Parts: sequence; C-alpha cells; structure tokens
Amino acid sequence: MNKTVKYILAIFAATAITVYLLLAFVFVGNREQTLLCKNINITIYDYDKFAFVDEDIVKSMLKNKKIINVPLDKINTYEIKQILSKNHAIKSLNVFTTIDANLNIEIEQRHPVIRIQCENMTCYIDDTGYIFPFSPKPSLKIPVVTGIIPSPVRNGFAGYIPKDRKFLNHLYEFAAFLQINTFWNDMIEQINVTNGKIEIIPQISGHLVILGSLNNFRSKLNKLQKFYQYAMPAIGWDKYKIINTEYKNQIICKK
Repeated sequence: MNKTVKYILAIFAATAITVYLLLAFVFVGNREQTLLCKNINITIYDYDKFAFVDEDIVKSMLKNKKIINVPLDKINTYEIKQILSKNHAIKSLNVFTTIDANLNIEIEQRHPVIRIQCENMTCYIDDTGYIFPFSPKPSLKIPVVTGIIPSPVRNGFAGYIPKDRKFLNHLYEFAAFLQINTFWNDMIEQINVTNGKIEIIPQISGHLVILGSLNNFRSKLNKLQKFYQYAMPAIGWDKYKIINTEYKNQIICKK
C-alpha cells in the first residue's frame, strides 16, 4: 500500500469518526430534550462518620425546585449546586444528569477536628481550618472545647479562620495535630480554655493537665507522653490531681 492510499484512508477514518461524534452529540442532545428526570440519586460520602447531611436535608433544601418529570436539558445543575452550597457542612458537590434520566448529587461532608462549645462561641472547625455552625445532631469522637475563647467569631459564622484570630488559629493547629496523632487522638476528650490558657481533661479520669499557652504545644505533649508512658505506671494514675506542663523541661504535679 503506497503512501497516497494510506493518506486517503486516514482522512476517511478521521472523517468517519468526526461524523459519528457529531451524530452522537445530536442524538444525546435530542434525547435530553425528550427524557424526563425519573429519580434523584443522592450519595453522601462518610455519612456513617459525620451525618451532618442526609437525604431528607438535601430534599428539603430542594423542595421548591421542580426536578422530577422535568426534561434533563431544563435542569439547572449549577443552580442546584448553589442552593445546596448554603449548607456549610458540605465541603464539595458534584451535580450532574445522566442519559438514564437521573439527577445525581454527590456530597462530600466537612471533616471536623474539634467542636467548640464555649460560653461565647459554638461551632466546628474542620481539617482545613474552616469554621461552620454547630449542629447537635451527629455524635462525633472529637475533642470538645469549653470555657471562654479569646477574640471569638460570632455564632453562625462560616468561613476560614480569620488571620487576626491568633488563638483560634493556634487552637486549630493543636486540634489538627491531635487528630493525626494516634496516642493523643485516643487520649484527649475535652479542652478547657481559662484566661487564654489550655487545660486538658484526658480520657484517663482523676487528673487535670495544665498545658498553658499553645506555644510549643508539640514539645509539651511529647514531654507529657513520656511521663505517661514511663512514670505514671510506676507511681499510679490516681496519685496526682493536677499535672502542669507549661514550664520548660519540667513537669509539676500536685496531689
């Protein structure tokens, strides 16, 4: 086969593919104009872990939006996404129709690392530093912060922690560290804020840990972890009521 014939065949094949794709596009477009939406398929990732959002909540948010029995090409997926994005517990959304006449909604929820339930502020902070309003519905295994937050944001605020809220930014870094550290993730269940200083109430009952400021919290926790691992088994977990780690290179214990 000479080069001319190969060239002609290549042009013919490319033309055939182009015509096929154009016809397929027209077919799909015409089919979308005639197909009526049959179902709304809702997928919520990590629902068993967080449950901030469920199918009833999604359907309630869309109750004023006619979807079922509407032609697929008339369904405004962007508008649906904008409506659902008003729920700040939703981190990301994917909304699309399919040729089998379904509207599909895929939801990724926010992953909180801490719950703030203080006198002057109630909210969650997720693993990206995003604050979103408190919801009492889920039962989450994350530390709870009590007390009074210095320079809080108003209740109902949703968005990333403002840069000028230094204490909240440090608290987020602290909580994010606890979540990825197996030892401390299992150990700490409550954090109390008193006069801008941190007190830890561990899962092990019987004592309070004074961490002090969040400056150098990693070294303070490392020091405390060694104390727990090597000293406490020997002297007994109920020997002290207060363990103070805020001073450099020392731990002060009080009965």
